[in-house]
Amino acid sequence: MRAAGNSKRGVFDPTTRLMHWLTAGLMLSVFVFAFSIDLATPRSSHTAFLQLHRSVGLTIWVVTLFRLAWRHFAKYPDWPSDMSLTMRVAAMASEYALYALLLAQPILGILQSNAHGDIVNLFFIGQLPALIEKNRLLAHELLSVHKAVGFSLLGLIALHVSAALFHHFWRRDDTLTAMLPAAAAWRTLKPPVGQTREAERRFGEAQFSALFELNLSMPPPFEYT
Repeated sequence: MRAAGNSKRGVFDPTTRLMHWLTAGLMLSVFVFAFSIDLATPRSSHTAFLQLHRSVGLTIWVVTLFRLAWRHFAKYPDWPSDMSLTMRVAAMASEYALYALLLAQPILGILQSNAHGDIVNLFFIGQLPALIEKNRLLAHELLSVHKAVGFSLLGLIALHVSAALFHHFWRRDDTLTAMLPAAAAWRTLKPPVGQTREAERRFGEAQFSALFELNLSMPPPFEYT
């Protein structure tokens, strides 16, 4: 659970950060494989990309289950004190929507594969048993849903990234740095927002004083009579 805190937030625990970035890397891989399936010319490459896409998708499913279980033990940083209730609700809603789609999408993919008559070969190590019988009509419908959920995932990921950048560059809080792999090092390198603004104010005053003194030291302009 989170609560409203001061603007200087803590950081997420190492396990939460590891699982977050592991999920990000797996999601990047699964979309690369998905878009490579139709581009692969040799049949062997097409099959390889398809099996890798399925295998990575199942890995994401397992990692997501672990992340949901870990949430009961992890202690998350507090919300920024100036973050409105609406923004908090929106952040939580988008987060749980991501979890829901990450759990649903691999299952849809496996069901679609089985309905199409395909067997899932998990990282070319072993085949998984089919969950449903072959049904081409059902396979076509499941593929449409699978694609729709995939594009929904892309939209939510884009929203998630945009929100993190908004917090970092516009609100200038610690939401993004709290999740970075070396969060403590980032906090050490990055001065607090108050110090940064104070330094900017002093720099501006110094520039004004220098210009004012330079103006006083300049000789008066020539006067033509």
